[in-house]
Amino acid sequence: MKLSQNPCPDPPSYQVRFAVITVSDTRTPETDKSGNFIKQSMINAGHLLEYYTLVKDEPDKIRSQMHQLAAIFDLDAIILNGGT
Repeated sequence: MKLSQNPCPDPPSYQVRFAVITVSDTRTPETDKSGNFIKQSMINAGHLLEYYTLVKDEPDKIRSQMHQLAAIFDLDAIILNGGT
């Protein structure tokens, strides 16, 4: 998939404040194609990335990270990707 280099021509009427969590035991920020695609697509659409991280594929770690994000940031969305 190729990302468009052009931002959204019409800015959204509401800017979504979001975080991206990639669930993986093997990915790094450099190899996280899905997480990077999600981040760039949302930013290109005019939304605001507040936080990005990779979390091991363990339910307790995923749950803990989501609770921490909800407590620290005023987010509209937490987008999770990856996992098996």
